Formats: sequence, structure tokens, C-alpha cells
Amino acid sequence: MDISHLNYGIIHSLIGKNDGVSIVIDQSVNAMVKDIGVGLGNIFFLAAHSSPRFNAETHEIFWHKSEINKAIIRQFSGEADDSLDQMIHTNALVAKEIIGEFVQRNNIDILIAHNTSHPYNFITAVGLGYYLEELREKNLIWPKVVVWWHDSYFERPQFSNPNPVMQKYLKYLPGVLIDGIVFINSAQPELAQRVFNRYGINNLDAFFRERTAIIPNTHDIIWDWKACDWSGDILNFPPQDSYNQSFPVDIGLAGLLETSGYTMDETLILLQHTRIVPRKKIEVAIDLAFEIEERFRKEGIRKCVVLLISGPSGDEQAKYKEFLTAYFQMKKETIQNLPVFLIYGENYILSHRDIIVDRKYYNFQEIPSVIASYGGIGTYFSETEGFGNNLLEMIAAGLPVVINKYESYKTDLEPLGFDLPCIEDALLSTDLIESTFKLATRVELRNRQVSHNLKVLSEKLGHRIISDKFYPLINRIFTRGI
Repeated sequence: MDISHLNYGIIHSLIGKNDGVSIVIDQSVNAMVKDIGVGLGNIFFLAAHSSPRFNAETHEIFWHKSEINKAIIRQFSGEADDSLDQMIHTNALVAKEIIGEFVQRNNIDILIAHNTSHPYNFITAVGLGYYLEELREKNLIWPKVVVWWHDSYFERPQFSNPNPVMQKYLKYLPGVLIDGIVFINSAQPELAQRVFNRYGINNLDAFFRERTAIIPNTHDIIWDWKACDWSGDILNFPPQDSYNQSFPVDIGLAGLLETSGYTMDETLILLQHTRIVPRKKIEVAIDLAFEIEERFRKEGIRKCVVLLISGPSGDEQAKYKEFLTAYFQMKKETIQNLPVFLIYGENYILSHRDIIVDRKYYNFQEIPSVIASYGGIGTYFSETEGFGNNLLEMIAAGLPVVINKYESYKTDLEPLGFDLPCIEDALLSTDLIESTFKLATRVELRNRQVSHNLKVLSEKLGHRIISDKFYPLINRIFTRGI
């Protein structure tokens, strides 16, 4: 079946931003256009907030940080307010109407709803469920609906004990009337089957065989890394243009070094290329920064260490940034006179380059390549991830990365052959500290590891995987019954 002529509607809270879901949306759109031949004019977007793009519509009802969604997260496991049930229902009805109008106005053939298995998109999920129920009551099976399953409430301990109000609506996360599911790791299908089993769905085995696919996070390498000489001790990194040359100045790094008496050549930058949320375990990166500085001193190497956090704060309703700032300050006071610095880049980094009045903003996806050009190292100590978008971004930019071996890394990434110094259970080890020190001081070792990981990434996780798995799934949804 030719699926290139269909009209696609993509729903998520954010479109074209720095979060992992937005990244996957853009990757999937590029794959649909480039590999499947879907016209860009056949793809429509519905979100709370979107970067400027063709065919994008916005409505605040889909905002995952709205007051109602915040209340849902706060009360998910505790006692629910008397008004919560009615608030969910009322807001979900609004979402249902907006989705229905969006489908009708744009003649949508297939809706792709991202992350509606997660409580942060609760209203969107319930609204979509209401919409599907209304269609089925009218014996309508169009449009088809596919859920892109990035994360879910039963993959997070904090959502393991839903109260009765939440339980009433969980059948809509992601919903049992959908036509297909895209998972991002190999553990999720079994989890989803448990959920569907609760609701007595018919032909469940056939559904998961014919109507699901695992499409992992992917990343293409956009620089000519194969042309580099990886056998010597010359630092290799993606070509840099003039725009990013001012990055150290604008984020305050240059001024900090000047005040402290260090140069860029005397600086090791550790890049934490993630949002600032508790499950990223950024405090481990802080610990590592101090340990590496101690290691430099032991070897008589004059070098300071800077931990740069490139992603935004304020998500997942946790005051984690405040905790990190206090934790870092405690370390500074405990271990005095160590030149270790912490920089938050969120006020200078967006999803795109921009200059607003007299402030220059940098593209989030370009930051790893900028840090690679200074000989930096990535840190990624997450305790849980759906897959690892930001990890792949760092690898693709030629950064060596040190990690915590989270579960989906063990099951889906490690078997591919990546060579990443690691710890387990987010417990910093002597071996990890030593491996990081060697990466910071031995360019030939760094080159070997970086080139190996680039090779694995290019062979195993290029964007072509998206279209290779997405096209057959959509084809089966339209051509095979279950």
C-alpha cells in the first residue's frame, strides 16, 4: 500500500523543542518525508507549544505543565481533591473537541499521539480516549490512531499506587481503542500487554504481533568523521562555524576562567546534556567533577573542571535545580580551594539559534559538538531512560561519554557494542574516575573510543531504522485485520 498520500496528524505537548519526544517527532517526520515520500504538506501538528513550522496548531489544553496536569501529578498517589474528577473530565472534553476539529479540518487519516501513556500528558490521553469512544459509538474506524510509547506510568515508581480517581481514567493511558503502538525499547511491549490484559482485549496476541513495532531512538552522524585520522593524538571533532565561537563568553565560562586565572586549554568541560530532572542523577556528575579535579592535582596537572548543564529546569515538578546548586555549594565548602565550577546553560540555549535584542542563543543539538571541540567529556548518569536520545546526540558529536548503566541501556544499547565507561546503581567508582581521567589526558585513547562508538552508531542506529519499521506498521494497520 502507498502510504505517502495519507494525511498525518501528530499530537504532543511540545513540538520542535529540546525534549526527547520533540527530537523523535522531528526525526520521524524527516524519515517520513525523505524515505517514505510523504509530502510535508500532508503532515499536521497539534500541540500546546510549537516552534514555527508549517501546518502547526496550538492549544493550551495540551500543555503538560497546566494547572490541571500539575494537580494530577501531585495527587496521583495521594488523596484526591473532591473537585479533581470533575476537573479531569471537563478538561478532557475540551481536548476531545479540539482533537476532533483538528482531524476534520485537516482530513487526517492517521493520528500519531506521542507519550499518551505517561501521566504528564493525562488530559491529552483522556481527551483522545473520549474522541475514540465517540467514533466507535458511531461505528467509525477512521482516522487510525497510533501511540508512540516513550514512557508510561507503570515504568515509574512514583506512579505505582494510583488513587481511585486516577484508576478511573487509566484505561485511556494510552487507551485500548488505538490501532497501533510504537515502542522505543524491547521491555515495553511486555509491560503494555499487562495493561491491555486488565481490560480483556480480544485478539491481544494478534494485536501485539501485527500492530506494534519497536523503533529505538536513532541518530545520524552529520559530519565526515570517517575522513579524520583516529590513530594519532590530534583531537577530532565536528567542524565549527563562527556562530558558536562566542559560546564560552556568552554562558559566562570565559569570564569565570579569567577571574580564576585559567585558560580554555587548562579547562576540562563535563557536559550534562539533559534536562534538569531528578532521574538524571546530575549530583553524580558533580561528584565526578570534584574527583577529577583531585586527580589532576595528584598528577600535578594544572587544570580546572567545569560541569555544564545544557538542558532546562522546572520540569517534572521538582526543585531539583535548587538541590543541585546547594549540593554543589556544599561540596565546594567541604573541599576548599578546588577550581571546580557549575554552569547552567538554560538561559542561553534554545531548540534553535536566535538573537533576541542583544542576547545570542545557541542550538541545544549543537552543544555536544561545541564541547567536543574543546576536548570535553559527556556525563550521563541517569537511573532510568526510555532509550537515550541525549546520549546518542553526544556520541554523534564525537564526545566520549561516561554513564550509569540504566536498564534499557543494558538491554538495548550495550548489546550493540558501544564502549562507554560506566557505573551501576549510580554509584561513582574508582574505575570510572580513572577512565574519565584517562579520557581527559590521553587523546589517542579518546580517539579510539570515540571512533569506535561513531562506527557502532552509524551501523546500528541510523535514522533509516525509523522508516524501515514505521512503513510496515502503517501498512499492516490499513491492510490487515486482527
